Amino acid sequence: MSRSGPFHHIVVAYDGSSQARIALDRAVDLACGWSSRLSIVTVYQPPVMWSIGPMIPPEPPGEVERKAYREALAQAVDAAEKGGVSDVRGELLEDHPAEAILQFADSEHADLIVMGSRGRSAAPRLLLGSVSDAVLHHARIAVLVVRPPVSP
Repeated sequence: MSRSGPFHHIVVAYDGSSQARIALDRAVDLACGWSSRLSIVTVYQPPVMWSIGPMIPPEPPGEVERKAYREALAQAVDAAEKGGVSDVRGELLEDHPAEAILQFADSEHADLIVMGSRGRSAAPRLLLGSVSDAVLHHARIAVLVVRPPVSP
């Protein structure tokens, strides 16, 4: 049974991690229950390259990573469609993750951002700060941070 809910457009941040999969599952449930549009966003943060002199990279920087993110995004969109979401799309963004998620949500007039409490790695979080924390504190819309189930 579908009902009209408070969220017409849900954005879920997805990086392929187990935490992101839990958030995706929750976003799919919400989108189905409220007949909401669902946007799945994956953010690639290009590496900073430093060089003292001219440098020719062996291949375009980050192309392997972009391909991996595109594949993870396609799998997430497929999972959402199989989960019953009728209006779903995926977007690969490039920027600092928190900024990209916030800008996308604003530009697309989203009502809710759903994300896991952790991403792929602790090291970038120590250097850059928690993405979920930054989104939570700077978003102009509701944010749902999905935590993993507590094991006994």
